[in-house]
Amino acid sequence: MSLMLKRRSVRKYTNEPVREAAVEAMLKAAMQAPSANNQQPWEFIVVDDRATLDKLSEASRGAWMLKDAPLAIIVVMRDDGKSPHMKPQDCAAAVQNILLEAVRLDLGAVWIGVYPLEERMAHVNETLHITRGTAFAQIAIGHPDDDRPVQLRYDTTRVHRNKME
Repeated sequence: MSLMLKRRSVRKYTNEPVREAAVEAMLKAAMQAPSANNQQPWEFIVVDDRATLDKLSEASRGAWMLKDAPLAIIVVMRDDGKSPHMKPQDCAAAVQNILLEAVRLDLGAVWIGVYPLEERMAHVNETLHITRGTAFAQIAIGHPDDDRPVQLRYDTTRVHRNKME
């Protein structure tokens, strides 16, 4: 089965730390993402400090799992770039690559949305002292502490050919 069909959102983690080699592999995967005009409008903050993870968990109701995650990668959308309107899509592609690499590494991860919600962006920016660019997404990462099966979502009623009827 392909990585895409194995990917699921994992919100519960063991206490086992994530190896540095795995962190680097996920960051390499992120930076291989496609981007408009090859602008690569991203930077990444790796967070493994417990107090900082706890503070980041307060960014939104949906960020609670950061209190238990041993690691987070924060995707920062840079201010500069040749195609400014495409930066969110570019950063989203980087997030997806991190999520897929986590699957390949037998890790669990979940995408926690930040951008474009001003309150969330302000909280993460302030917590991590981001002054160039803005927080785009938080990704909680760890060794899964559950074995829920993947839910396959293919739905033929959402597939159209040549036009939408």
